Amino acid sequence: MSYHLIWHSQRHDTFLLLKAIPCNVTGVWRNELGSVLDIEALGSELRGRYQSAVETAPGVTGPEQQAKLLGVTSNRGLQTSVAFSVLWEAGSCSSWVGQCFQLPDGKRVLKTLWMLRSVASCLADNWKSTRMGEDTFVFIS
Repeated sequence: MSYHLIWHSQRHDTFLLLKAIPCNVTGVWRNELGSVLDIEALGSELRGRYQSAVETAPGVTGPEQQAKLLGVTSNRGLQTSVAFSVLWEAGSCSSWVGQCFQLPDGKRVLKTLWMLRSVASCLADNWKSTRMGEDTFVFIS
């Protein structure tokens, strides 16, 4: 299956023609903060490990700052979509959802949005227990 995307820039009156290529998500990826994602796609399932370079508080991600990863992937659209989650040592969980892009030069980029749910000690603290952001992972091996 081959798709073509046409992008038109109104500023420069140029066209860019890209061929959508399924993106293989299996491998080791690093984000802009230095966290490492090591995943294997087994059909539509994702399994692996996530090693965080950051913590909201010392020790909450565990002694090695890593956790088991479970998720899903699909090649049904123009690009490969992913969703995966990890459960941290202190009970918090993080989830990412996004797309893998195979660039014309052969490089792979995984663009994601994430949500971190920290443990709230009581209902009154619930308001500050969810954080959201975005990560860009680049394939390293």
